[in-house]
Amino acid sequence: MSRMHSGQRLLSVSSYRSGISLLLAAVVWVAVAGGAFGQDDNARFSSWAKVEAASETKAYKEAMTGGGAFDATARGFLEQIALPQLQLESNRPTIERIRKRLREFLLGGIANEKSADEATKTVSVFMESLAARNDADPVSRVNAMLLIGELQSPDRKPWPPAAATLAQAVANADLPKAVRIAACVGLAKHVEATRGVVEEQQRLAALAVPAIVAILKEPTTPESVAQNDWMASRCLSMLPLLGPMKPATAEDVVRILNDGSRSINVRVRAAAALAAGADAESKIDAAALIQSIGGLAVSSLEGDVAAGDKLLLERQYGGGSGPPLPGAGGYVSPDEMPTYGPPVDLTGRPPVDQVIPKEVCRRAAWRLSVLADSTLTDDSKRGLALLLGDIPPAASRLAQSLRRAALELDARPEEVILRQTFASLKPAAAAGGTPAPAAASK
Repeated sequence: MSRMHSGQRLLSVSSYRSGISLLLAAVVWVAVAGGAFGQDDNARFSSWAKVEAASETKAYKEAMTGGGAFDATARGFLEQIALPQLQLESNRPTIERIRKRLREFLLGGIANEKSADEATKTVSVFMESLAARNDADPVSRVNAMLLIGELQSPDRKPWPPAAATLAQAVANADLPKAVRIAACVGLAKHVEATRGVVEEQQRLAALAVPAIVAILKEPTTPESVAQNDWMASRCLSMLPLLGPMKPATAEDVVRILNDGSRSINVRVRAAAALAAGADAESKIDAAALIQSIGGLAVSSLEGDVAAGDKLLLERQYGGGSGPPLPGAGGYVSPDEMPTYGPPVDLTGRPPVDQVIPKEVCRRAAWRLSVLADSTLTDDSKRGLALLLGDIPPAASRLAQSLRRAALELDARPEEVILRQTFASLKPAAAAGGTPAPAAASK
């Protein structure tokens, strides 16, 4: 009995050693074979053009368009061959086109509805992982998030499950701002797709509003002001499409409107969001907000005028381009007439030098127009003034004044018109009253 047990133990040890040897041999073979296979794949799939022409791609397309199941082979093709193309340096010059092809070519025409959903989910999971990788190339990460926002259902509408991924990325302060901006772009597509469908708005609001509020609450630093303002502006434009604002959300938007440290454009969009999305249940002080709008209109013009004045001073005394402008107010006496620089007309005055560009004047017109409509639209059907019951005459006059100024600036985007508008609005705002109508141009 002892000899038998001893023999069995020897046989077990021998078998174990033999098994280990075989396993090691198999591992070495797999490593060698796998290495050779990987090197071959690197050459065969070194660009998207080669992937599209590959036999594996043909097999995948035939299976998917023929109604086949999305099995392990199809998943492996996407995860190991097709989707990594977004990261390859060789595809960088055409990465936008390749991102589009990944969606249209790989996900388009799938006959089996379940297979289509599984394939789309695979793309979403892969791209979410890529966008979150700190060691991945920034351009690839941004395009990965953009692709998630571009995923579609068979009805060509945004793929609903992507909304949660996008909202989470928007609110994730650990992600790079560029990736979060890409998520904002995608989330906006989902929000827009719910227009006019109350049930869909409510479903999406549960996901999107918390992310939007996170953006509105996020502190702004000098290094991130441009990115934060962009995201805040995009989020403010989404809010009215997600149903009436709840009091807590409206409070955050009001804070943005009254925050002098935020950019003028963001504050203007906050006014528009309140006018479009707030109702009686939002618990806002409409009268105070209308007064804030009047002040914001003046502040927006004041900033443009101040920038123009600064540039003029730099030209006159700071060694800017061209000689200093002689004479007070640009007037040139006969003794001061220059022998260089811009020509003078017969009155002795130089041509008008518009230091405030036309683009700035048109931007000012847009701001005034939005603020006018936020107060009360021209047909008196929308605006914060409606929340006050009977429309106050002062609110109506403010809206008319701002709208008139906007129309004139849009028709004549000239510095003199902008300065006249500022001069006409400033005194009334300083006194706490309604801005006077813009001065008529001659």
